[in-house]
Parts: sequence; C-alpha cells; structure tokens
Amino acid sequence: MPLNLKICACLSALALLSPAASAATSSNTLFSEDAAERLDHKIEAIVRQNNLPSVAVGIYIPGRGHYTFVDGFADLETRRPRRFDQPFRIASVTKPFAATAILVLVDRGLLKKTDHIDKWYPQFPNADKITIDDLLRMRSGIPAPNDDEVLAQVYDAPLAPAPPLAKELQTYAALKLQFIDPNTVGVYTDFNYDILAGIVQEVTGQDIGTLITETVILPLDLHATLFPTGIDVPGGLHGYGWNPATGRFDDKTLFNPPLAGASGAVISNIADLHTFSRAVCKGTLLKPETSKEQLEGQPLGSSTNYGEGVAVGHGFCGHSGTINGYSTDMYYIEKLNLSFVINVNRLDRDNKSRSTAILDLVTQTILSELGQNTESEK
Repeated sequence: MPLNLKICACLSALALLSPAASAATSSNTLFSEDAAERLDHKIEAIVRQNNLPSVAVGIYIPGRGHYTFVDGFADLETRRPRRFDQPFRIASVTKPFAATAILVLVDRGLLKKTDHIDKWYPQFPNADKITIDDLLRMRSGIPAPNDDEVLAQVYDAPLAPAPPLAKELQTYAALKLQFIDPNTVGVYTDFNYDILAGIVQEVTGQDIGTLITETVILPLDLHATLFPTGIDVPGGLHGYGWNPATGRFDDKTLFNPPLAGASGAVISNIADLHTFSRAVCKGTLLKPETSKEQLEGQPLGSSTNYGEGVAVGHGFCGHSGTINGYSTDMYYIEKLNLSFVINVNRLDRDNKSRSTAILDLVTQTILSELGQNTESEK
C-alpha cells in the first residue's frame, strides 16, 4: 500500500475514535441573550461529556422567535461539520405520522377505530376483541417481546431482510397464554404498528409508506421528509454507535427500512418536524373530533400518557425515538405555541437515547424562560 494511503487510513481510523471539538453555531431571537448563551454552553458541555458526534436543536414560536444550535460532525471520517438542515432517521417519531395517516382513512370512512382485527386476521389471539384504536394506543394486550434482544439483533444486522407480517403473526400467536384483555393496560410494542400497516395494505392496496406520503408528507409540503426505500440517509448526516470492544465509533447509517416500518422508518429534518408537530398536535390534517380523540391520552407505563400514536401530558404533545445511529425528540407545547426538535447522531447497542440530557436541558430552559404554566386550558 502506498505510504500516503496508509496515512489516510490511519487518520480515518483515528477520526472514529472520539469526535474532537468543532465550532458550534447558534442563532437566537427567542430567549434573552444571557439565557441563550447559557443554553449554548450547557449543550456544548453535554456534547463533550457524553461523546456525541453531533447535535442539532431547533426551538420555534411563530411570530415570536427561534433558537437554533448545531455542533459536531456529520461525518467523523471526513470531519464535515453538521448542518442544521440535514435529514436523519426519526425512529419512533414515525408513529405519529403513521397514526395520523390511518386516522385520515377513518375520516374518509375506509376504517372505523372500533373495527376488530378479526376482519383481516381472524386466527390471531383476541382478534375479535382487539380494535384499531387499541393498536394505535398500545392497548392491544399483545405481549411485548424482549425489546432489548430484538433491537440488539437489528443493531447487529441492520441490512437483514425484515420478517413478513404473516411470520410475525405466527410468532406472537404462539404467545397466546401471555395475552391480556385489550384496553386494560398500555404496553409499548412496535408490533401494534406492524399490524396496522398490514391492515392499511388490505384496505387500500397501498403500503404504509405510500399512505404516509399521500396523506401527511405531501399535504404539509415536507420537502426533506420521506418514507425511504433505500438503505442510505440523504444529505450526508451519518449515524454512529460506540463500540466499547474497539473503543471507537461504528458507522450505523445504513439500514433496511422494512425493519422499522410503520414504527420507525421515516427520515426527516428539524424544519419539517416543526411543521409536522404543529399539524398533528393542532389537528390540521384531521376532522376536529378525530384530532381531539387522537390527543386524549391513557396511561402507558408509570410516567407517560399515550394517545393514538402521540405522547401527551402536561401541555406537551409529541414523540421521541431511537434507531441505529440516531436519537430524536419532537414536541409541541400548546400553551406557548412552541415546537422543539432535538437530534443526536448517536445510538449505541443498548438502545438508550443519547438526546435525553439535552431534552431535559431544553425543557427546563423553555419553562424557566418562557413560563412554567404549560398546562393546556381546556
């Protein structure tokens, strides 16, 4: 190997060890100058302390102002800085897209939320009891698999073919004794949305990606948003996962979209997610009653209320998501008419969100600077 290629290879390997500091950029017309500077410095500190390749944050109130922050690298090999407008995999933030698209079918009279799934899958356990609404709300009573094991398998083999729905239905049906009555307990599992995607195919003849595109992406004119068919992410923002065995980052950008499907396949960027979060949380794509019901939350776990594909409570509405290489948070605060989006291009094999510390910081800053009372006045 020529000497210069050896040097380049060494530099490329070194680049993936740990992201060195890059010049952060920010813009602010929303907070006081002091508050914005404090937020800048604290996010920078989290990026360094938590070894994040990059982060982008956008906070926006129409007619009042914005705050944006971007720091780090889109590509650790080339050291290209991250740009604010670059798309990323939004993971489970896909669920509000899928749920809203399905509710458009409800508004069109093609589905009823009270429909039982035995119309399409009569052999499945409790099919005569589980409704479309139960699936949307994670209240189907279908047992959740060991998510850590499932997600670790996907992390290790992100280009593997996705199992067909028929095989998944058989796998879950074998757990029949673990099923509980629907609409009794909220249990978060992606399989609910796999079934919904199958029902969409049966009812419309379209896959869920086409439905999301036609009912959500195109009506909202979301230029950077897509339900991908290829394995790459457009725009050059790589996703990374830390490998403790090698002491360096692995590039986790490439991913087979059907592995995430209706639960997590969508790619978007911060500007589009601002638009989408407002649309779903203000109900602009649905009939008023349909939107109202979508945002009515029921307990999911000990600290979350979940509507139809949307996390709600304390005046907040939105979703968070993790997928190979990316951690994302998207929320809208009704009382402030404020939307905010956070993305970090890192997710490790443990599937623990790498944006949580920044989410906590951003939330605290918003509440302290713009008002504590975010509870909606119904």
